[in-house]
Amino acid sequence: MYAWVTNHGKHGGAAKAWMHRSFYLHGLPRSVLWCRIFGHRPVVDGYGPVRPGLHAARWVCCDRCGVRPDPQGNLDESVWSLGQRYDGPFVEPSGQLDRATVERVAELICTGERKPGPWPKKPTGDVSAELVVGRTFRAFSVELKIGNAGSENKVAAHLQIWPFGALYLSFGSFGTWLQRRLNPVGYDSRGIELSAGEWRISWKLWAKRNEWSRDDPKWMQGSISLDLIEHIYGPKRYNYENVGEPQQITVRMPHGDDHEATVQLQRQTLGRRRGRKRYAWVVDWTAEGGIPTRPGEDRGGVWSSAVEVPDAAVEDGGWPMVAAACIASALTADRVRRGYRVAT
Repeated sequence: MYAWVTNHGKHGGAAKAWMHRSFYLHGLPRSVLWCRIFGHRPVVDGYGPVRPGLHAARWVCCDRCGVRPDPQGNLDESVWSLGQRYDGPFVEPSGQLDRATVERVAELICTGERKPGPWPKKPTGDVSAELVVGRTFRAFSVELKIGNAGSENKVAAHLQIWPFGALYLSFGSFGTWLQRRLNPVGYDSRGIELSAGEWRISWKLWAKRNEWSRDDPKWMQGSISLDLIEHIYGPKRYNYENVGEPQQITVRMPHGDDHEATVQLQRQTLGRRRGRKRYAWVVDWTAEGGIPTRPGEDRGGVWSSAVEVPDAAVEDGGWPMVAAACIASALTADRVRRGYRVAT
């Protein structure tokens, strides 16, 4: 077991923070006390439905601490259900099995199953914390995250209070017991959160983390605006309207490569339901195969984006050429920033 501290202030940490550090503890004993005294409680874990044609997998883990045997086993998903108590054989390190176990192992081999191995003698885990002292991004935020069977952090939490700072906690695999009680099935993490910032109060009540669906009930996640201007004049939004037909252009990069792109002129409107609005001309473009901007053989690139063109370019009809130049300029700056080199 060992610990270390990272000072993010030396590496461009949170803006306007007096202190920004992370604390780590690695190799802590992981099993819960009950498992150490009375042994593990083996149950069937895994993912996927059992209907024919759909992929699924089943293995063995401890229902209390989440530790898996080594190997974890590969069970028949049509026989074993998620959460079912596992009463099958284990492979002992010595390889000495009684007659009943040998017969059961032979039966498993015939069905394509692989039996789990022994439990690890000294399972370990990690915990970490991140402390920010100073101004944070939001006025207030508190969250409890319950992970899923595949999460690296089974339980995590954070607290942000402006302008004092923020505290983030990650318990790694130590939260497995709570995760298996609250969110044992599926691979969607859940969260409970309350936050306030930018004149808006937001909440999540057992909602999927980093995901939103219109099918979710309104009580599960939402927000309330405290901005009087927004209530009177409406929220500020962008609207786009296509003008004319799409056209083909050639984007000539200064590195010597040319790329064909499809461009569409659009009228952009920014404003509220009532009041003044800002108008601009933008060109939405798409390049089949993308335009590379990263170095290396498997170079990443940009497949589509948009650029703004002046009113004069639209009035005289030369907006496609101006758009091609703007696209080349923006992607060239991206290439320089990423260290792009011409392939030789």
